[in-house]
Amino acid sequence: CLLFSSSAHAEELITIKKRSNVTENQVEALRRDGQVKDILFLVKQVAFSASLLASGSGNVGPYSTLVPLVFRYVVTNTGNAYNPNTGVFTAPVKGAYHFEFHIYGHGHASHPSSAILVKNGQHIFIAYEHQPSHYGSSSNGVTLILEVGDVVFLRLWPNSRIWDNANHHSTFSGHLLFTM
Repeated sequence: CLLFSSSAHAEELITIKKRSNVTENQVEALRRDGQVKDILFLVKQVAFSASLLASGSGNVGPYSTLVPLVFRYVVTNTGNAYNPNTGVFTAPVKGAYHFEFHIYGHGHASHPSSAILVKNGQHIFIAYEHQPSHYGSSSNGVTLILEVGDVVFLRLWPNSRIWDNANHHSTFSGHLLFTM
């Protein structure tokens, strides 16, 4: 029985040694190929923040239909996943992403201030405020699981308007929480 136990232990030690050698080889390969590691690190860095107007002040809207909002004043765009020409964020890696949007408006009896967060054409959340005078704001946020190539953007709600100026009240931001 002692001989059997020693033989079993010897086999287990050989298996552990083989696994250890494979792991050491993998670690060494990663060290040698620093470029791949750098690229993987950069892909995992995704964050953007933008406000509605790049300069001046004024309203966007109202329009009779849903209209994509393009946030043109980009403060941060690490990973270049946000397109300031279209207002669309495109996921570069599969993962959990968090988005926030803040909408500001001049009070108006007929026109609320509201925007919808959209994922791949699907209405996810809305931020909405309506008051007849003075200024008002609303905000919302969401964490989404995105696949590579999924898109997220904001749309102006029909008959709504959003106001912005050099103080950058109306904003859209997002960042990668972790890859999957």
